[in-house]
Amino acid sequence: MDHQEAPSPHDPHVRHLRILFLAVITGSFLFLIPWIGYLSVSLPEHHEVSQWRFAWVGFDVALIGAIGTTAWCAWRRLQIFVPWALVTAALLCCDAWFDIVLDWNGGGLLGAVLTAVLAELPLAALLVYVACKLMHLTLFVAWQRAGRAGPLPPLSRLTLVKLTGAGPDPCPCAPADSPDRPAGRGPGEGPGEGPGTP
Repeated sequence: MDHQEAPSPHDPHVRHLRILFLAVITGSFLFLIPWIGYLSVSLPEHHEVSQWRFAWVGFDVALIGAIGTTAWCAWRRLQIFVPWALVTAALLCCDAWFDIVLDWNGGGLLGAVLTAVLAELPLAALLVYVACKLMHLTLFVAWQRAGRAGPLPPLSRLTLVKLTGAGPDPCPCAPADSPDRPAGRGPGEGPGEGPGTP
């Protein structure tokens, strides 16, 4: 079977896309800083809307769709479970935030707080935890199959590079203070085998 080679980060097209992405995401971040300041002084304390029911029903439809897709991906053991779990966790946090803030002076505040503390936030935390564990497991398998030595660095210190091609050079995804070297195989372990191999 032919294996398709991943695009090189040194490819001009890849470099241009990366520069464009960095410009867009950094520009969005910088734009939102003064925008938040403007909204904090310009938005009214009270605002009536005519589509309140539609807004909340639409949001809940999106939320239940995300939860259902996440559950389906989990049952099917699909890698795409990870981004769906993170999306669902973000939606649950948004739901808790708006429920509490919008009921701050109303009679539903206690119910909103209890729902957030007992259901939405714990479920969001569980989804993030499982997604991070699965990312770490997937990278551990790739790390072992690439022949990398030493423990897998934390997710927060791994760079966006492919893990294949073990050689004498340091691995660019290893921590800066612990240069990597090719790993030797243990007794009875052939190519592609190891503690993280399913």
